[in-house]
Amino acid sequence: MQDFYNFFSDGAILLKIFLSIISSFIGIYLSRLIFYRIGFIDNPNIRSNHINPTALGAGIIIIPLILLISFNLGFIWEKEFLLSLSILFIISILDDIKNINPLVRLLFHFVSISIFVASYLYTFLADTIANAIYINIIFSFITIVSIVWFINAFNFMDGIDGITSIEIFFICLSIIFFQFYLEKEINILALSILITITVFFYFNWSPATIFLGDSGSIPLGFLMISLLTDLSLKGYWLASMILPLYYILDTSLTLFKRIYNKKKFWKAHSEHYYQLALKNGFSHIKVNYFVILINIGLFFLSFFSLLYENNVTFLILGIVWCSVFLYYFSKK
Repeated sequence: MQDFYNFFSDGAILLKIFLSIISSFIGIYLSRLIFYRIGFIDNPNIRSNHINPTALGAGIIIIPLILLISFNLGFIWEKEFLLSLSILFIISILDDIKNINPLVRLLFHFVSISIFVASYLYTFLADTIANAIYINIIFSFITIVSIVWFINAFNFMDGIDGITSIEIFFICLSIIFFQFYLEKEINILALSILITITVFFYFNWSPATIFLGDSGSIPLGFLMISLLTDLSLKGYWLASMILPLYYILDTSLTLFKRIYNKKKFWKAHSEHYYQLALKNGFSHIKVNYFVILINIGLFFLSFFSLLYENNVTFLILGIVWCSVFLYYFSKK
């Protein structure tokens, strides 16, 4: 981490940020042209929420851009962290191209996250649950399953123009603000993602001309959970739960409904609440405006949870806040 004021008072850093914005724009723009030229597009089908063939796989350029920008700004990637991200990135690119068997894809997700947990969280778990090896193993397993579920939930939610860009924007911006407020430091990784995803948002706003694809949503979901995990390990666990609460509730409630109705919950579907909103006459843009409003509320609730030392009241308020909008989305 670097001091916030020193970081942004450095002329060389500001130039690097400016060049990062320009590079991201050029990279995504050229990638979109190439994808259309080679036919790497998402053609609408019965489940689609778009009507025109759209370039697919923006993650192929976005993830390398995040790596280059963060490295250029001084972020140090740990080998295990980079390995986990690389596994997710490669398997997701292959899935965008060839539609890999879901079980094979899930296996690689578990391998990747196991490396992440073993390297990044193991020391913390060992210190926290000293001399309790069985509890440690169980807790590690639960952590791995939870993270795999989160990154896949992140992918499931990337179903309409702009929605995941908005979610990532608010998570990164919130973490940057929290880091500044609490420690007067800058989170370089969050800043690098924020720069890239803001530029991508220009191309992904409805009507989108390029989609993230699995190569974007899966690795970005992993980067989000790593940022949130870091926030949690610093003692602000409630804020790390509140920030992604909208995505968590939409995917969880949708899953529970499908299980309750005895549907094949592992099958692709269009029953998420944001998808129900489209069926009920909402436009992509209208849904996005509501998602922005939801995330503004979650930002303030997570910030208050910092001020009031993880008071669970703010989590309850967050659940109520999101639930109001989910009900509104599903109301015919």
